Amino acid sequence: MAVGKVTISSISKLNGWLWDTTCVGFGARRQTNKGVHYYVRYRHNGSQTVHSIGRHGAPWTPDTARNEARRLLGIVANGFDPYAQVLSGEGFPAAIDRYLERKRGSLKPNSFRETEPYLRDNSLPLHSLRLAQIDRRKIAALLGDIETASGAVSRNRARSALSGFFAWCVSEGLLETNPVTGTAKANEIGGRERVLTHDELKQLWRTLPEVNASFADIVRLLLLTGQRRNWWAAME
Repeated sequence: MAVGKVTISSISKLNGWLWDTTCVGFGARRQTNKGVHYYVRYRHNGSQTVHSIGRHGAPWTPDTARNEARRLLGIVANGFDPYAQVLSGEGFPAAIDRYLERKRGSLKPNSFRETEPYLRDNSLPLHSLRLAQIDRRKIAALLGDIETASGAVSRNRARSALSGFFAWCVSEGLLETNPVTGTAKANEIGGRERVLTHDELKQLWRTLPEVNASFADIVRLLLLTGQRRNWWAAME
């Protein structure tokens, strides 16, 4: 992650994370379509924690957010967790930020890339809620909407991502129970019984364009290797 002084100039060019050099533990991050958010990072009782201070804009500027980070870090220095009393009412997006920051180093890159969109994009209806407001009924409704829009496989992957996230919330003391527990997995068998015949594979290969068609190259790799399409599409 990049380091440097967090200023108006630096965040205007920011892409990803920037950790401040004048206040250790204070940082900023630009999120796609969500602007710049300020964060405080600290270690308490042996665990590193990252919390969102707020989004850039009144009242948060680099200076006001840095001052808030110093105040919070001062509380930590006295042996207390400044967020301990408010975590049960923490918003879903802020908890996701902390969860993904923790998991970034432990998950394989492909797994991380698959997990993040399900929590940030597919779970958008939950983003206006506090953790304590999310129950099994809301999760079941969300999974049903995902299945209707994108199919059984997407439903099950979203369910897996949410279950992992809420299990972490329970382990962190943010929730007492995992609201995904008891929701149903979709049956994926029906969508995977049909495979292309040899003649269909030949026809597909012959109809792929030869020039200026990077997507066609991906399809050829899929045909030759049998790998999942998102594995090839995510390669750099």
